[in-house]
Amino acid sequence: MSASVVMSGIILFFVYGYRKERGVSYLIGLIACRMIYSASIIMEKSSYLLTDKLIFRHLQSTALNFIVPCFILFVYQLVGREKLVKPIWRFALFSVFALWSLLSWFDSELHVIYRLIELVNGHLVTSRTVYSIAFGLLCFSIIVGGVFFLFQYIRNIRSDFRKPGMWVLFLSMFPFALEVARLIQPEWSPWLLSLSVYCGFTGMLMLVIMLRIKFFAVVPFARTIVLDTLQESIVITNASGKIIDSNKQASRWFAGMGHTEISGRDVKELLEPWPEWRRLCESMQEGRATIEAWLDGERKIYNVNVYPVHRLRKQGSVSLVVDVTEKEKHLEQIAQLNRMKDQLFTIVSHDIRSPLASQYQLIAMLEEDQYRFDEEHREIVGMLGDQIRQTLGMTNNLLEWFRSQREDMALRPQWLELSEVAEDCCHMLRAQSEAKQIEMKNAIPAGTRVYADREVLGLVLRNLLSNAVKFTGAGGSVRVGARISDDLTTISVSDNGVGMDEKHVLRLFEEKALNSLPGTAGERGTGLGLLVSRQFVERSGGKMWAESRAGQGSVFYFTVRGGKEG
Repeated sequence: MSASVVMSGIILFFVYGYRKERGVSYLIGLIACRMIYSASIIMEKSSYLLTDKLIFRHLQSTALNFIVPCFILFVYQLVGREKLVKPIWRFALFSVFALWSLLSWFDSELHVIYRLIELVNGHLVTSRTVYSIAFGLLCFSIIVGGVFFLFQYIRNIRSDFRKPGMWVLFLSMFPFALEVARLIQPEWSPWLLSLSVYCGFTGMLMLVIMLRIKFFAVVPFARTIVLDTLQESIVITNASGKIIDSNKQASRWFAGMGHTEISGRDVKELLEPWPEWRRLCESMQEGRATIEAWLDGERKIYNVNVYPVHRLRKQGSVSLVVDVTEKEKHLEQIAQLNRMKDQLFTIVSHDIRSPLASQYQLIAMLEEDQYRFDEEHREIVGMLGDQIRQTLGMTNNLLEWFRSQREDMALRPQWLELSEVAEDCCHMLRAQSEAKQIEMKNAIPAGTRVYADREVLGLVLRNLLSNAVKFTGAGGSVRVGARISDDLTTISVSDNGVGMDEKHVLRLFEEKALNSLPGTAGERGTGLGLLVSRQFVERSGGKMWAESRAGQGSVFYFTVRGGKEG
């Protein structure tokens, strides 16, 4: 019997090493109570006086009573409850069993626990009261409930833990069965007590099983079935670089590459084909690695996310392996489509814009010599010029919008003479403004220099001037101005045309807004020019806005970097 108590002490020693794990502190308390119970039985057997035997019997009852709250809290934490019991409730739980234990020590005056106490052939024989039997049944009911939860928990853990776990649960039932027998048949108590002490041997067998399957190696204890239902592979390593756990998907994944057993393998050997993944596991650092592997004759691509496991210090790592093969294929297809789009953009830029530009130049030459034609032919040349200018402007805006959508689009800013750029834009729109007898004035002072991409600046100015002419009636005026503030220049294009109400001004700058009203001479448009202009201004680090009132004209503003020279 003494050897059995010693074995219980060995069990306590090994379990104490895992005291930081969830629920183990209560398991330690349960084992300690069991040791006190066994030692009290031995001491009772060694005593001869009734009073001495009774003291050790009270000590046994106290140890058994405290086993119940320890068992309750151990099961509660082990089955995965996220919310821990508050200290006040733990204190109340232990207080109930402490008070009942106190009753047994004063039972000689209260007679609540035992109806009869006597020595029979040197053995202490007791007969319990109804209260004591009821309390015992309550305790056994609680333990049965806890065993049920443990049974459900073991059923849901990984398959290689399940069978040993069931054996551990089965062996742990021996002391419980003996106590039930003592309650039912009190006259069997003398030899049942002796047999109960030898349960230390079954406890040692339980410890061997748990250490063999590394039941305490996983944090906490073991994984639930949730991990096995995940489609991603999960691999857990300890601080020594050994694989201590994995889910079913990971086992199947490694098996497909010829590794039938991965538990206990060293990551240096197992992860040799993937040095970045191996480095993260060995250093227990958080990080991500992209790996390739051949599985079932097919090249697969995976993202591996590695997370360190902390418990006062780094104790290992968890690797989550995600199959991204299909995603990478889609990305490659998108990249190929983008390359085709860029090639198409290059073809369109050359094969459509160039002929339109040539036609525009020819029409401009005809317009310069239109005085040679009769009135009917001059009207035809004017209408043709308007159509070509409108088509060329729309084509330029469309192609520039395509260009603005490219992520690799690079602006080439340089120091520019703003008044010269504005004058060139006014000149290009001279024929359009003269056809409506609109005065176009460049009011930007000479020497105003800005730091911008020349093509972008010209595109924005041309679009704003074209819109101003479009929405200004015959005999109106359009003005280009600039105001310098610190290292920014605010450029304005104003007109005295039809103007807009506040609601329409807000709609102009909505994301991806495409809306355009007919001009004062019935000119049509798509609204794409303003959208492209705003996007290029914002890419250049500036902003665009407008002020307008219905019937009183409009002013469009945008900012660029720069100021007066010197």
